[in-house]
Amino acid sequence: MLGVPSRPGAAGLAALALGLALAAAAAWRWRTRRPASTVELAAALTLLVVAGTAPYLIWRVVSDLRVTTRMTPYDRSVAGPVQAFLQPYLLDPVVRIIPPGDTYATAVGDAVTYRPARLAFPSLAVQALSPRISTAPGRADWIVAWGVDPRSVAHVGRVIVARPASGAYPALRVARVQR
Repeated sequence: MLGVPSRPGAAGLAALALGLALAAAAAWRWRTRRPASTVELAAALTLLVVAGTAPYLIWRVVSDLRVTTRMTPYDRSVAGPVQAFLQPYLLDPVVRIIPPGDTYATAVGDAVTYRPARLAFPSLAVQALSPRISTAPGRADWIVAWGVDPRSVAHVGRVIVARPASGAYPALRVARVQR
């Protein structure tokens, strides 16, 4: 998520250390009360783990909420693809080509040289093409191909260039699957 820390950092590690130290102190204090059965032992260990990680989990939820509650509806709708430098308007022409309710499959080729963009493209398609339905290429009505020829994915009819190549990014092509 955009702006949310990807690593615990000093504050997160401190919260985790504090929680584990408190859980260890509680375990030490009640060390004479040994669980009588395996179920009691499992419950005690689970309680220690939950208590030990609770400060970190609380810190993480508060950190995430601090960022996400300030996001606008637009920010929320494009948070994933924007991080991969994919603009939400990339698929606007495809919305006009594929009818709502039809199925589509995405295909991304090595011509898209930026790996995060290749990985984020299917997520962008799910967001931008709704209420169209993402599916496997073998069951799709349409192929949405970026950096790869749709003919290499399925038996298709006429290939439409929805968005021509721009800068380092290759053309975006759409084709109806022939059955």
